[in-house]
Amino acid sequence: MRRYIILLAAFLSAAACRQAQDTRYFAPALEFGSAQYAVSAGAGGLDIDIRLSRPASQAFSIGLNIDSSLEEGLQYQVASNTVPIAAGQQDASVHVDLVDDEIWVESAWIELILKPGERYTLDPAKSVARVDISKVIDIPIFCLNAPEAPVVTNPFLAETLRFQLTAERETTKDLDVVLEFDGLEFGKDYRIAGSETAGFTYPTGARSHVFEVEILKKDESGYDKEATLTIIPKRGQYSVDPDRGSATVHLSDPVVNFSALLRTAALQNGQGYQVRQAIQAADGSWNGNTTVDLGVSSEGSNYLRNYRNMYDHPSFGCMANASVSQLFRFLDLMPLYTYPNDITVLDYGNDQNHREFSPVDSLMRFALDKGETLKGGIYLEKPRTFVAFIGPRAQWTNSIWPADSKKTGGDIFASTHPSLQGRISVTLERLEGRFDFTDSETPAVVTAWFSSDTDKFMQADTVNDKDPAATYAVTKEDGLWKVVYKLWPR
Repeated sequence: MRRYIILLAAFLSAAACRQAQDTRYFAPALEFGSAQYAVSAGAGGLDIDIRLSRPASQAFSIGLNIDSSLEEGLQYQVASNTVPIAAGQQDASVHVDLVDDEIWVESAWIELILKPGERYTLDPAKSVARVDISKVIDIPIFCLNAPEAPVVTNPFLAETLRFQLTAERETTKDLDVVLEFDGLEFGKDYRIAGSETAGFTYPTGARSHVFEVEILKKDESGYDKEATLTIIPKRGQYSVDPDRGSATVHLSDPVVNFSALLRTAALQNGQGYQVRQAIQAADGSWNGNTTVDLGVSSEGSNYLRNYRNMYDHPSFGCMANASVSQLFRFLDLMPLYTYPNDITVLDYGNDQNHREFSPVDSLMRFALDKGETLKGGIYLEKPRTFVAFIGPRAQWTNSIWPADSKKTGGDIFASTHPSLQGRISVTLERLEGRFDFTDSETPAVVTAWFSSDTDKFMQADTVNDKDPAATYAVTKEDGLWKVVYKLWPR
């Protein structure tokens, strides 16, 4: 019995001294074989080594982030963004393929970055490998230089934009450079000056060349678009700097806010707004403040039109003109057709202040200056003609014209009355102006050039001492009468 107890004690003592099995997992530390690699694009590629601090005790995958100045899939390729590691493996590699024919820069780079994982550890200082890629290029590399960034233009103004193409070396022959203007159509939205195609010739021996892009006119109020002008590389002839091969062009024709000019509604609930107008006098001052009814041609339009302000006259029981609503004050410029002369302009109204020329739509075109919201230019899209009727004043009495207005519904162009013995017209041939809606005294000034089918336009009425040339700063240029007007709100 005593011997059995001694044996049991010895067994327990031996068991207590036996070492326990270590089941802990020790994650290997990962690092690239080198932090810096250099390779020629013509080499076709290279392997990037990855080292483990100890053999992997079990399989896992290493994740990679990749960044580059080159285009993946076109100029280089990495087979996968993960690297499989088998149990017992202590090193691995990542192969990077380089496509020499698609690389047209003398220097480029690729960075591989190890992503953190659960089965391995990383030293941030050793988890990035940079590959510097070099290439000897014997063709010019072009850079596109723009006057501003972005280039801003109003397509209504059809401006010509100047760009410069530069190269780091002189060219040895003429090169046909190809352009692309995304979102814009060649021949419809733009042209290249001196070229029938979307490109131009870069001359032999040049280090730089200026070319012009003609923006073709687009009359679309509110138009807003950004487009990128890009130089397209041509293999074997020239390359393009990937960071300086394009320019952004902002085409913008903002809608003008006319509220500063159009403030007071037309009289007798007529259409438009009453705007005062004066003619520049011979001494440089402004003569008169006759009103005209103006309004926007359509909602969101940058055009103004004038109105024939008609209303139901309570005394005559017919449609009649509201007084003094004549744009450009034509009757002031042809006194031989006004009272007290025998032949005058005839219209639906009981005195000369109610005689008008026909209205014209889409007349004055406004365009904001770059970066402005209340200042800009005033333009004429095409010549506009104003028409009036003439006849014996004595025959157009307060019993005749009301009856005729009732018959035509106020449309004098539908009249067949014998008193209307003829028509005269004045054509606005040119118009140049400026507007500044921050200036309440002179918000809009326009210079107009007129022609007329009547020789009485701008002729003096010597009998009644009315001479437009003596009263106003009227001159004649290239056979046209030049008159300056001011418009301001009523």
